[in-house]
Amino acid sequence: MNKRKLLLGILMISVLGGTVGCAKYKAEAQENNKNITIIKDTKDILATQVGASEIDTYEGVIGYDWLNESKIVITKENKELKPVKIDNAKMKAEFEVKNLYLYDLNSKEEKSIGDQSKFQDGAIFSPNNKYMFYRNQYEEIATGYIADSQGNTKVKITDSSIDAYDLSEAQWINDEELIIPCHSIRGFTLINIDGTINKIEDVEKGIMGTKDPLNGLSITEPMKVGDKIYYLTIHRGADDDDKIKVYDINKKENKILVKDDVQDFSLSPDKSQILMVTSNFDKNVNELIITDLEGNQQEILSEGYIYGARWSHDGTKVAYISNEEGKEGLYIVDVKAMKKSLVCAGEYYTPIEWSPSGEKIMVHSGKAKDNERPFDRMDVTNVITLK
Repeated sequence: MNKRKLLLGILMISVLGGTVGCAKYKAEAQENNKNITIIKDTKDILATQVGASEIDTYEGVIGYDWLNESKIVITKENKELKPVKIDNAKMKAEFEVKNLYLYDLNSKEEKSIGDQSKFQDGAIFSPNNKYMFYRNQYEEIATGYIADSQGNTKVKITDSSIDAYDLSEAQWINDEELIIPCHSIRGFTLINIDGTINKIEDVEKGIMGTKDPLNGLSITEPMKVGDKIYYLTIHRGADDDDKIKVYDINKKENKILVKDDVQDFSLSPDKSQILMVTSNFDKNVNELIITDLEGNQQEILSEGYIYGARWSHDGTKVAYISNEEGKEGLYIVDVKAMKKSLVCAGEYYTPIEWSPSGEKIMVHSGKAKDNERPFDRMDVTNVITLK
């Protein structure tokens, strides 16, 4: 995600097409011979011949996450509902209503999830894939849901201290607990699958970004490891803008962990390492870096116009998108072997997610609609099978 966004409590929405379509074609990759320097190691990473044996495309939908190797959760436009109109001091806009579905890649059948009369978004499965979290967009009261793996609602989450942006940043801590930023209390909220809510208050100070998007501080991508919470701050013009911080729950203290300009970060599946995309303004590039939980022993895996980096479930590989001119495409870095591969060339976008087996990657792209308006685009979900 692009961390230079204005945090207005409203997510960017792309317009979806109507019918789900599927096409197959053989993927071709091209070699990239750029050397990437590894800090504290002279080994180079070369982009080798790759990577994708087949790509299935699904038009008019965005795929968010995998339930298993054959089922994904998608969102698509509900043409039977009237568009949602937003008319307030922050935004004037109209959005087509989207709903969530479980989609079977083999049978091409889909199953609706929850209340289809409302705008649904942001579905993510728990690590064991037994539970799903999602939220309703553009409701007067921000609402999240925890459902079972088939989309049957178990818990409805509403709290006066939780707003829509907070819910958009939800992350699973483990199989039974979620963490979200909670700007109204300047901290975090922990949500259990039984609906229990625990609040961690006064982690930060001052005006929050939900009150003043241009000057306030905003918390994003919270992740909990033991008694510590790692998170990214956006604070325009301040020393802690685009920084990874860590908060010690027992000591009630926070500190800046990584002083680089961090655009995105995530924990490895075993929660022993941090993967981050940082901005190197001297080179005018982004750097894909792995570091330990103390912010030390940094290794640069790749550099360029990088975003959307995601760990494989076994922690051995990282997939990312490059939109660097002439080198656009989906790449994979084998973290242990230190080999970088171009999986498939082309223009791709987030969301991007590995399948549970690590044999497939789901990534988003777009294409022009078949009409007379040149800028009218439809979303496409690509399921890439690796060699």
